Amino acid sequence: MDAMYFFNKGNEKGKTNDFIGAIKDYSTAIKLTSGIKNMDIPEKLEDGTIVHTPIIEFSEGMGEIYFNRGMAYIMVQNYKCAISDFTQIIEFQPNDAEAYFKRAIANYCLQNDDEVREDIAKANSIDSKYTVELLMSIFEG
Repeated sequence: MDAMYFFNKGNEKGKTNDFIGAIKDYSTAIKLTSGIKNMDIPEKLEDGTIVHTPIIEFSEGMGEIYFNRGMAYIMVQNYKCAISDFTQIIEFQPNDAEAYFKRAIANYCLQNDDEVREDIAKANSIDSKYTVELLMSIFEG
């Protein structure tokens, strides 16, 4: 079983409102797509000697998995974990307006007013559809 299997399984559980099960499957998918790879880059110096420079390549999995897990965390009112997942997306995709907006929703639920303002402003600067009014309409309905 690979990451896509668990991602799809998480999506199916989300459709049936089994958000705890979905979070578990998304977490497994993230573990399967994430990892640290140690690599060595050989470099030949002017005097002919070869120096090996160790580097670490880090992959944080697929953004869509983090997004879906973040949404599932919102549904179970685990807003801190949702914020963490949306922050992860933003770290790797800094122009993802929807991730800023969803993080604003989670911050709103925790009454982190400064963070809400920052996230809405950033989301709106990327895509003008993300506004304070849109955020408020979610909670008024």
